[in-house]
Amino acid sequence: MSIWLFFRIEHTRVDPVGRQKFGSAAGMGPGTVCILEAIDRYGSISAAAPAVDRKFQQLWKIVQNLNTMYKEPVIKIRRSGPSSGAFLTPLGKEVVTRFREMERVANQTFEKDFREFEALVGVDSSAPPRIPRFAQVIDPGTITKPAKKRTKTRQLIKKAKKSTTKAPSGRRHANKK
Repeated sequence: MSIWLFFRIEHTRVDPVGRQKFGSAAGMGPGTVCILEAIDRYGSISAAAPAVDRKFQQLWKIVQNLNTMYKEPVIKIRRSGPSSGAFLTPLGKEVVTRFREMERVANQTFEKDFREFEALVGVDSSAPPRIPRFAQVIDPGTITKPAKKRTKTRQLIKKAKKSTTKAPSGRRHANKK
């Protein structure tokens, strides 16, 4: 067990006249930044989806939302050609860099307080901390798919195949004689 501070930035969208649009708050946290890093790393939304443990449709909605959050898109899509896929714009790379820097400074600032809190709670601070799954980008090649559950129908079919014996073909009988 370890103690973590997860840094999240919430901001409110403003219309072109400068008025705040109520109910349209948007945010950026470690999960969103991991998504941006995975898209930058793998060059495609479909390849980034398993790396952040999401489905393609979920990532597509997040990408659309992120692109409307800022005055310029943070992710661009190339739709055709040999280099089709997704990539971070310069603004997207700047957003990731600034977020990670603010997160690093916040963690450094509170490191002493984390250790004191760990002592209060009884956490062994000598053990290396384990990063929570949602704050990681993993290699999709290392993900193992869960085994399919065997249904009763499949089990009955398999049992029926084992119990039936093949009748010898005429060719085998001809060879034996």
